[in-house]
Amino acid sequence: MEAIRLEKARYIQDLFNSIARRYDRMNLIMTGGVWRYWQRRFRQLAGFRPGERVLDVCCGTGDLSFMAARAVGPAGEVVGLDFSPGMLEVARERAAALGPDSSAMAPLRWVEGDALALPFPEGSFDRVVTGFGMRNVADVSRAFQEMVRVLRPGGEVVCLELSHPPNPLLRAPYLAYFRHVIPLLGSWARHLSPKGVPAPYEWLPRSLEGFPDQEGLAAILREAGLEDVRYTNLTGGIACIHQGRKPVGLP
Repeated sequence: MEAIRLEKARYIQDLFNSIARRYDRMNLIMTGGVWRYWQRRFRQLAGFRPGERVLDVCCGTGDLSFMAARAVGPAGEVVGLDFSPGMLEVARERAAALGPDSSAMAPLRWVEGDALALPFPEGSFDRVVTGFGMRNVADVSRAFQEMVRVLRPGGEVVCLELSHPPNPLLRAPYLAYFRHVIPLLGSWARHLSPKGVPAPYEWLPRSLEGFPDQEGLAAILREAGLEDVRYTNLTGGIACIHQGRKPVGLP
């Protein structure tokens, strides 16, 4: 099992390093711009408070990290963690380009690390967020256990991820898009990836296969030790925001 986990980790790292500079553009194309709406809904539901210390797990190029930094303000702090140095390089460049706008934001720190072994002490953060990263980890349950470990008692985990539309009228065209349209986009994008690494649009359908549905992911959050677990479907369940709170009595 550990060998499989390490193999997937290397695969994911190589894949995202190869697409880092095209990642944001590809997401906009793939979702027809709906990705931005999902991010706005995330900010509305995440409950950021001024002065909070926030961890963004699988931060990618930093979209949620920047969002959190603006919401918690200069008195807070935001740490973006990702397994891909290529993605973190883009995030750092984006942060450096902010200029005077950064004065109204929390300080940002970028850390290369593994979601399955977060390099932080217990109770380090007021809020832990993650966006579109859990499909790519080798052990979803372990990733959420780590998030709960580094969260302070009373803090919240907030997860934005692709999911499974419950309505069959939407699920059928959604699955057809994944199975037929995305592979065509993968063929177009094949030149973006180095030899031996699948094109990003080819990986996306694979990453959703076997990933838990809304109730399944909610159960994983509860098993990780969170309470008041709830979820909000976006665009009919194509994406979903899960939330849960760490009990005050939990170390």
